[in-house]
Amino acid sequence: MDSVDWHEVTRGKKIVRASDSSLCGNAIAEFRDNIVILEHGANFRKYIIPKSKVERYDGSDIYLNIPRSMLSRFDF
Repeated sequence: MDSVDWHEVTRGKKIVRASDSSLCGNAIAEFRDNIVILEHGANFRKYIIPKSKVERYDGSDIYLNIPRSMLSRFDF
């Protein structure tokens, strides 16, 4: 994941998906070794996810290596 241009990812508010392919939200910022995700919907929840939890970036979407059910552990 060292080759990812995180500035491009956050500026473009790229979609973030969990390992089960469910939608998590959009990458809105980078903070140290983490990305900040904003989940839209009834609740505007924010998550701070370590970059180590990112499995891949295909140029369009960010894919995490954790399931959607674990996302709440990173809520802030």
